[in-house]
Amino acid sequence: MIKEKKVYRVMDYGELLDKNIDFMSGIWCTDNFDCRNMSMKDAKKNSECISGCVIDESIKECLIFTFFDSVNYPVKKDTFVEISYEDLLEYCEEIEMVSHVKNDKVSK
Repeated sequence: MIKEKKVYRVMDYGELLDKNIDFMSGIWCTDNFDCRNMSMKDAKKNSECISGCVIDESIKECLIFTFFDSVNYPVKKDTFVEISYEDLLEYCEEIEMVSHVKNDKVSK
Protein backbone atom coordinates (compact mmCIF):
# COMPACT_ATOMS: atom_id res chain seq x y z
CA MET A 1 0.00 0.00 0.00
CA ILE A 2 1.22 3.51 -0.82
CA LYS A 3 0.93 5.99 2.06
CA GLU A 4 1.58 9.68 2.38
CA LYS A 5 3.15 11.08 5.50
CA LYS A 6 4.02 14.60 6.60
CA VAL A 7 7.66 15.11 7.44
CA TYR A 8 9.58 18.29 8.06
CA ARG A 9 12.98 19.54 6.99
CA VAL A 10 14.61 21.59 9.74
CA MET A 11 16.25 24.74 8.39
CA ASP A 12 20.02 24.72 8.48
CA TYR A 13 22.11 27.47 10.05
CA GLY A 14 22.28 29.59 6.88
CA GLU A 15 18.51 29.45 6.30
CA LEU A 16 17.84 30.39 9.92
CA LEU A 17 20.29 33.28 9.71
CA ASP A 18 18.58 34.52 6.53
CA LYS A 19 15.37 34.75 8.60
CA ASN A 20 17.23 36.61 11.40
CA ILE A 21 17.10 33.56 13.68
CA ASP A 22 20.53 33.13 15.18
CA PHE A 23 21.06 29.58 16.44
CA MET A 24 24.82 29.44 15.95
CA SER A 25 25.04 26.15 17.84
CA GLY A 26 22.44 24.50 15.61
CA ILE A 27 19.31 22.67 16.71
CA TRP A 28 19.82 19.39 18.57
CA CYS A 29 17.62 16.45 19.60
CA THR A 30 18.03 13.63 22.11
CA ASP A 31 16.09 11.13 24.18
CA ASN A 32 18.55 11.73 27.05
CA PHE A 33 16.79 14.34 29.20
CA ASP A 34 19.88 14.64 31.43
CA CYS A 35 21.33 16.81 28.66
CA ARG A 36 19.48 19.72 30.27
CA ASN A 37 22.12 19.67 33.02
CA MET A 38 25.19 18.90 30.91
CA SER A 39 27.81 21.20 29.46
CA MET A 40 27.31 22.19 25.84
CA LYS A 41 30.11 19.82 24.80
CA ASP A 42 28.64 16.83 26.68
CA ALA A 43 25.06 17.54 25.60
CA LYS A 44 26.12 17.58 21.95
CA LYS A 45 27.98 14.25 22.40
CA ASN A 46 24.71 12.71 23.63
CA SER A 47 22.51 14.22 20.91
CA GLU A 48 22.01 14.51 17.16
CA CYS A 49 22.18 17.79 15.31
CA ILE A 50 18.94 18.05 13.32
CA SER A 51 19.69 21.34 11.53
CA GLY A 52 19.16 20.65 7.83
CA CYS A 53 17.69 17.18 8.52
CA VAL A 54 14.29 15.67 7.74
CA ILE A 55 12.29 14.75 10.84
CA ASP A 56 8.87 13.39 11.65
CA GLU A 57 6.60 13.58 14.68
CA SER A 58 8.44 10.67 16.36
CA ILE A 59 10.79 13.25 17.94
CA LYS A 60 7.84 15.05 19.53
CA GLU A 61 8.58 13.50 22.94
CA CYS A 62 12.35 14.07 22.67
CA LEU A 63 14.39 16.91 24.12
CA ILE A 64 15.00 19.55 21.43
CA PHE A 65 17.43 22.35 22.21
CA THR A 66 20.14 24.80 21.25
CA PHE A 67 22.82 26.60 23.24
CA PHE A 68 23.66 30.26 23.52
CA ASP A 69 27.40 30.36 24.16
CA SER A 70 29.26 33.15 25.93
CA VAL A 71 31.48 33.82 22.91
CA ASN A 72 28.62 34.67 20.51
CA TYR A 73 25.83 35.82 22.84
CA PRO A 74 25.60 38.25 25.75
CA VAL A 75 25.42 35.50 28.39
CA LYS A 76 27.86 34.84 31.25
CA LYS A 77 28.09 31.10 30.57
CA ASP A 78 26.84 28.65 27.95
CA THR A 79 23.07 28.62 28.26
CA PHE A 80 20.85 25.64 27.43
CA VAL A 81 17.70 26.69 25.54
CA GLU A 82 14.92 24.11 25.21
CA ILE A 83 12.77 24.29 22.07
CA SER A 84 9.28 22.79 22.11
CA TYR A 85 8.26 20.56 19.20
CA GLU A 86 5.59 23.10 18.24
CA ASP A 87 8.17 25.91 18.19
CA LEU A 88 10.56 23.71 16.21
CA LEU A 89 7.98 23.44 13.42
CA GLU A 90 8.32 27.20 12.92
CA TYR A 91 11.89 26.51 11.76
CA CYS A 92 10.86 23.74 9.36
CA GLU A 93 9.59 23.25 5.84
CA GLU A 94 6.69 20.79 5.55
CA ILE A 95 7.28 17.95 3.08
CA GLU A 96 4.87 15.26 1.86
CA MET A 97 6.63 11.90 1.88
CA VAL A 98 5.28 8.97 -0.11
CA SER A 99 6.28 5.45 0.97
CA HIS A 100 5.39 1.85 0.32
CA VAL A 101 3.97 0.16 3.41
CA LYS A 102 3.79 -3.58 4.08
CA ASN A 103 1.95 -4.84 7.14
CA ASP A 104 1.63 -1.29 8.52
CA LYS A 105 5.43 -0.82 8.41
CA VAL A 106 7.38 1.33 5.98
CA SER A 107 9.48 -0.80 3.61
CA LYS A 108 13.25 -0.42 3.77
